[in-house]
Amino acid sequence: MAANPYVEQRDFTLRIELRRAFPESYDGDADGYAWVEDLQPAMAEIVRAAAAILAQRGGFRVHPANRGRPADEEVTLVAERTG
Repeated sequence: MAANPYVEQRDFTLRIELRRAFPESYDGDADGYAWVEDLQPAMAEIVRAAAAILAQRGGFRVHPANRGRPADEEVTLVAERTG
């Protein structure tokens, strides 16, 4: 049986908090956070750009990883050194 290789890991977090202020008369999130929908394409572009930048560095393989959170709330990219 082959021994498992030693693997080091370090996290880098880029967290984007989406916010919108409403007047006092606002009744809460009854709209289902509709204002966030306009940003979904931009969020996908940010993820693609981050993956492309990491892949361009050379010597890294980039792939998504799922930590059980919905993709519209969290995306994890693994940049694995190949050489």
